[in-house]
Amino acid sequence: MKKFLFFLSVLIFVSGYGRLYASGALSHGGEIVYTKPVKSVIFSHKLHAEDRGLSCGMCHSSLFDAIALKAQQKSDFNMDSLYKGKYCGACHNGQMAFASNTQCARCHTGVKGLKAVQETSVEKAEISAPEGFIIMGKGVSSVRFSHEKHISFNTCGICHSAGLFPMSKGDTKITMEEIYNGSSCGSCHNGKKAFSSYDCNKCHEKPPVPHTDLTYKNKGIGAVKFSHNVHAPAFKCNECHKKLFVMKKGGSRMKMDAMYNGKFCGACHNGNTASNVMECDKCHKG
Repeated sequence: MKKFLFFLSVLIFVSGYGRLYASGALSHGGEIVYTKPVKSVIFSHKLHAEDRGLSCGMCHSSLFDAIALKAQQKSDFNMDSLYKGKYCGACHNGQMAFASNTQCARCHTGVKGLKAVQETSVEKAEISAPEGFIIMGKGVSSVRFSHEKHISFNTCGICHSAGLFPMSKGDTKITMEEIYNGSSCGSCHNGKKAFSSYDCNKCHEKPPVPHTDLTYKNKGIGAVKFSHNVHAPAFKCNECHKKLFVMKKGGSRMKMDAMYNGKFCGACHNGNTASNVMECDKCHKG
């Protein structure tokens, strides 16, 4: 009777995967065949992500890297760890899902089960990225990020297992300063691996600029008001940032001597590209 129930479980398990592969392209990590710690466990992203409605971040945070089979390369990837609440055992604890030390045939199909799945499936599941765009920012200066475009030359793990982006929407707060310093998008968009993050129009439909003037107060001489709105139509962001100015308010300590020598504002205000910095009243008011 026990043998009958075991093979019945395997039959149900396998037939479910046959239908899965016949359903077409996937919008998740497909099916992963684990050969450790015991042959053979076939993990279904469809069952967990689509049918059960679990979010990617529930597993792809501290439990599993977003690189297939990387977990089974670790020395503690064994049944004892699962029983202690690691890996699959974090959920398969008898409360959220059936305990990892019960209903073994639900996961372990054995050689016969693996062979049956392979015979009823395509050679390799077609894995597609999440559809649609992730919108970052607001208004016309927002950025539309496409998983589909990026996954054509990257794997999920490059971004989601390298400490760049948690696999949960909205968990990463991105600033341009961090990107310029090589964090988040800037780890690839550095002008070497991919186009530089200073090519603003590649991502921003309309590059954002401060809506109010920046005021520089000086001792003994009138304050200077700098308008991005005046300069932006004539220059690109990367012409000033960050080779001339750090893209952070107050980040650049400017002195007139440096400007006279062609630094900061003096790079353009040299009498050729724009008015000469020696014409003090053009900028200093009051």
